[in-house]
Amino acid sequence: MGAQTQDNSGGYASEINITPLVDVVLVLLIIFMIIVPVMMRGYDVNIPGEARSAPPAEERAVQIVLHIEQPNCSIVEPPNGPGLPAGCVVHLNDTPVTAQGLATQVAEVYAHRRGDDRVLFLDAEPALNYEYVMRILDAARSQVADLKIGLVTVG
Repeated sequence: MGAQTQDNSGGYASEINITPLVDVVLVLLIIFMIIVPVMMRGYDVNIPGEARSAPPAEERAVQIVLHIEQPNCSIVEPPNGPGLPAGCVVHLNDTPVTAQGLATQVAEVYAHRRGDDRVLFLDAEPALNYEYVMRILDAARSQVADLKIGLVTVG
């Protein structure tokens, strides 16, 4: 694969060995044939439209958080029977509500809200019994159609 500098007559050879050049070009061609389709792949993204104007402050929905705390609702042990825990008081934002009256209170709060604004955030202590918490949450959702549940996490 060495270059020949002189021909048989004693002069210099004027031929160029193009085999290594063709090998390099073919390798580059194969690399580009593999890389270009990968680079052309993309993701579909829904970009929000331009906002005309911000809604007035009184129209913006206030987030409603359902707080379930251990001192007000002692539900650490598993439930004995069906139904909500007796004497349990939860809070909708800062308003105390009994667990039995929670469904009507949540229905009043979400009566005039659209479907997108119907989100109830759950903030329950980790030590509470999961089944009781879910019973309280089911009671809150019982009178409001398409109520979405969000979870408040400690970060």
